[in-house]
Amino acid sequence: MEIIDNCDNFARLFGEVKPVFRRIGRTPDAIYIDLGTPGFDVIEITGESVREIQNPPVKFIRSKIQLPIEGAKIDAQSEDLNLLKKYVKFKAENDFILFVAWLMSCLNTDGGYPPLFLVGEQGSAKSTVSTLIKNLLDESTVPLRNLSTGMRNLMIAASNDFILCYDNLSKITDKQSDNLCKLATGAGFTTRKLYTTNEEIQLLCKNPIVINSVAMSPTRQDLADRSIIVELAFISPEERKTSKEIWESWKQDRPAILGALCKGVSAALRNFDQVSTENLPRMADFAKWVIAGEDGLPWENGTFLKTMQTMRTTLVEESIDADSTALAVLKFMKDRNNWKGTATSLLADLVMCIEPDKQKYPQFPKLPNHLSRNLKRISAFLREKGILFEKEHSGSRSISLTKIIQNGEPALKEETPKRDLDDRVETVQKVMSARQESKDLADDSGKEKASTATAASF
Repeated sequence: MEIIDNCDNFARLFGEVKPVFRRIGRTPDAIYIDLGTPGFDVIEITGESVREIQNPPVKFIRSKIQLPIEGAKIDAQSEDLNLLKKYVKFKAENDFILFVAWLMSCLNTDGGYPPLFLVGEQGSAKSTVSTLIKNLLDESTVPLRNLSTGMRNLMIAASNDFILCYDNLSKITDKQSDNLCKLATGAGFTTRKLYTTNEEIQLLCKNPIVINSVAMSPTRQDLADRSIIVELAFISPEERKTSKEIWESWKQDRPAILGALCKGVSAALRNFDQVSTENLPRMADFAKWVIAGEDGLPWENGTFLKTMQTMRTTLVEESIDADSTALAVLKFMKDRNNWKGTATSLLADLVMCIEPDKQKYPQFPKLPNHLSRNLKRISAFLREKGILFEKEHSGSRSISLTKIIQNGEPALKEETPKRDLDDRVETVQKVMSARQESKDLADDSGKEKASTATAASF
């Protein structure tokens, strides 16, 4: 025990400090995939080559649930990625492109990992596809998980696994959505160390996430803005195969698929610094990485960015349709170019606007501060629908809604509001004048009655 303590102290004082990785490691010039073998075999990917080596320059840690994975076919070609279509029935070619792009993102430790949503009806093999992903890149004893409600359990799972696959979800709460966003871009969690009074233990994790569901796609805007949505088609009885048939065939094709994916990563390493950073979507590191790898992927350069834009347009539409506040604002702004006022007055105007069809707006906010919070959350998607939301943080703390025309420029302010204000002032003055005349007449009439009554008494 004394010898161990001495070695530990020597290492802490004089040893070189190196980062450690789980499954995927990185140096400035190369990426390493830990195959999990006793001999520490890894796949080394550089901008010029893909090869298997032992004792890499990066250090890996392994948890008890992680299992070894098989190696890759070194001479695979980019077209071998099309073998994925034998096992994953994509609804459209765009879904295949997004799926491969997400697999590419798993092999890049820089930036974040966009959560992958596999959406499809019963019988589209969503759970099987999730298991194939784990077998391809991160085999473990727990391929499919249940999504925990708390951050603690989520971070413990992330500390023991690399790719987290959550199976058959029907709903994601706001708290779970926030936790998934944190994990996708990097999250830290501290808790008291067991059997101590004031010591803490820190968990720092950033993991790829897979979520499969029959019909649920992310509707909360912060999670949707980070996610990749892949739709799977129904597998007809004629196409259906047994598990044994699928895995026997997969075992034959898997090395070529992984090898082709590594060739795409090699192209990304080679071209990354030459990719323009203009007009990149959310999760810019992920987008730039895939664009850089298109030379080694089975589609033409520029296809991925177009596919991302198409997916985002669809996602914005679905998220807006699922948000009562957004629908109410779009209806309210349909016939006006701008509006300005307090959250209280906006809430009143929106309630009047949706009153005839209020049953179509479930969970519409009932308090001004809730409305203001919702508007902040959906502001990015409202902007893409042509409505600019701004809030002043001084003075009256007023809210403004402005319709955006082409090129993102605000619409010209209408001349009618000032005229409307003058008309209203003029109307109020007339009403007040009329009320004053009526009061004067009533006072005169009262005086005449009083004098008549006085004369009669005499």
